[in-house]
Amino acid sequence: KTAYEIAQCLVGSEMCIRNRSITKVIMVRRCISIIGSGPSGFYTAHHLLQNAKVPLEVTIWEKLPVPFGLSRYGVAPDHPNVKNCEETFTDTVNKVRNDKDSIHKFNFIGNCEVGKDVQLSDLLKKQDAVVLSYGCATDNKLGIPGENDTDGVFTSRQFVNWYNGHPDFALHPKFMDFDWKSVRNVGIIGNGNVAIDIARLLLSSTVSSIWGSTDINPLALEKLRQAPIENVKIIARRDFPNSKFTNKEIREMWQLESYGVKGHIDSKFFTPEKWNMKEQARTFKRCVDLFSEYVKPYEERSAKYKKLPQPENGVFTKHWELDYLKTPLEIIKDGSSNRIKSLKLCNNTMSESNRVNAHPDKTLEYNLDLLITSLGYKGSPMSGFEELKIKFDRNKIANSQGRVLDTQENTIPGLYATGWIGKGAEGVILATMTNSFAVAENILKDLHSLPPKTTSIPSLENVNSTTWEDAEKILSFEEQEGKMKDKPREKLLTVQEMLRVVQH
Repeated sequence: KTAYEIAQCLVGSEMCIRNRSITKVIMVRRCISIIGSGPSGFYTAHHLLQNAKVPLEVTIWEKLPVPFGLSRYGVAPDHPNVKNCEETFTDTVNKVRNDKDSIHKFNFIGNCEVGKDVQLSDLLKKQDAVVLSYGCATDNKLGIPGENDTDGVFTSRQFVNWYNGHPDFALHPKFMDFDWKSVRNVGIIGNGNVAIDIARLLLSSTVSSIWGSTDINPLALEKLRQAPIENVKIIARRDFPNSKFTNKEIREMWQLESYGVKGHIDSKFFTPEKWNMKEQARTFKRCVDLFSEYVKPYEERSAKYKKLPQPENGVFTKHWELDYLKTPLEIIKDGSSNRIKSLKLCNNTMSESNRVNAHPDKTLEYNLDLLITSLGYKGSPMSGFEELKIKFDRNKIANSQGRVLDTQENTIPGLYATGWIGKGAEGVILATMTNSFAVAENILKDLHSLPPKTTSIPSLENVNSTTWEDAEKILSFEEQEGKMKDKPREKLLTVQEMLRVVQH
């Protein structure tokens, strides 16, 4: 192409063109704000900074003083490899900030809540694009009596945030004042990976070789170690072929045998002979192979499944069970207290079209000291959605390929959604990465047609916000504290503690 034609193709540029020749080209910096610093927010930022051909100033807004969201507070502490994305994010940011030749800029504004400390509408007025990546911070509910007002009934989100040291839950009386010493029988409703993570922690909390060198909340671990847990029942509405856990997660459960923890599944729920295995997916076939071996007595298993030792004297002190085709009906309280006494359920059957048929006339009751509902996370509208007429649809922001829709199904120029808040609360971090990259690519395409706005950020008066340097100081402090205890970090459990580190 001629120089003139190339100039016409330049995006976001101010040009002075005289006699069909370029005399000067000044690239206009485009400003993008991302709300939320978890994997979806940072993967969006990563793709933008890696692939934009025009100068960008990317700003990530975070309610807490430190970044990483679900990676920091949602991943099981004994799965540190899953958190490797944090290193990728840090490298991306530091490359932009430290490279004098970089055309991009990056800002982190922590301890600042969009919708409270700064308004979403103000961001949308002043930034070329705004990306909603704040995740899902509420819970799906059973909707049964006793769910919301019974001691010893927690949601998985609350429980996970507690043992991962989230400032909103790390010291919460709901957990810290609970009588863990009387917990022997536990029920977990749901059988996704989060449910399996929770069961694994409950059954192995006293095993220092698993948890002693992790960044788990030490106060939570101390409480859990007081619980003389004997049985954990993992309850699902559907049948075995509809299990939600991955093979890796359930394998780790079976491998707890070496610590005296035995797994069980009733033979009526595990029926490979009925499942036409030739037509099943490879992952399901591997799952069936795994279960087929572990349900056998140890001496009858193939060599591959005899690598881990059995407990001393062959005695198992703790047990877990996968329980299928049950619908919870009511949480029953102890008559003399507000604590959970039992869970009433009914039996289910599966229809030929793979639908659940509940049979409330066929009830049963499980005596429980603790119940955790693991039904998935749910998104909520942010303050300012009504003003901007943003459509919220079935626990997520309505959008078309990441472009946010209004209540009339029209796209709102410059407004996007990535991650769970845009696609629903499901999928692992890898799926979040794929989604974030795709939406970020659409943002880069749309910048061609979006008119440049001002480059200013709304005023942050009276907001004690943190910068990227502040966040790094907090994270470095945690790592130093952890190093003395042979841990990757010792998390600070309150916002006040974090801010004190910044101030010193």
